[in-house]
Amino acid sequence: MSKISRRSFLTVSAAASGSSILSFAQAAEIIPGFDQTKTDYDTTKVWKPFSNRKVRVGIVGHGVCQFGLQFGLQDHPNVELVAVSDLFPDRCADMARKAKCSKTYPSLEEMLKDDSIEAIYCATDAPAHAKHAILCMEHGKHVATAVPAFRGDIEDAERLLECCRKNKGLVYAMFETSCFHDDIFAMEKLFAAGVFGRIFFPRGNIVILIL
Repeated sequence: MSKISRRSFLTVSAAASGSSILSFAQAAEIIPGFDQTKTDYDTTKVWKPFSNRKVRVGIVGHGVCQFGLQFGLQDHPNVELVAVSDLFPDRCADMARKAKCSKTYPSLEEMLKDDSIEAIYCATDAPAHAKHAILCMEHGKHVATAVPAFRGDIEDAERLLECCRKNKGLVYAMFETSCFHDDIFAMEKLFAAGVFGRIFFPRGNIVILIL
């Protein structure tokens, strides 16, 4: 019987695990919204707009992650990018240049005074997301934030929820960046099925399992 090296064992195990996960993901029920990800998007299909209406949008936040422009709102056929904003003038100018937007504001508070803007995407610092979302809705704007919806004080989440309940005519959305990827969805289903056993310690991308 030939000896199995540690490297060959890990290689075979990884291949087998990957095959099992792929089979599980393919067999999982397709939920609307999960079927169009970067890994399974059919590029041969012609995208058809739901309407010809353009939503007038403002984007605030062009910091470390520069998430303000990462969702492509500035290029969407149903969006008219009215203005962009960042507290730092150099970042605001860079954002305007990249988005091909001529109007800028030095702050979200100033942008909210623009009555031509219907919706605002807040890609600001995480601790301010709830506060900024509430501020936008209090000014009659639809609003979306980057993740997380709130950070730190649980009371921020409660205030955001209450604000949404008071403004039922407005849309609040959180632009999640990972959980709708098909591989992440497959892991969630595997976890729910108990495949991972008892999770003892998770942190970041590290998960230690007790099987």
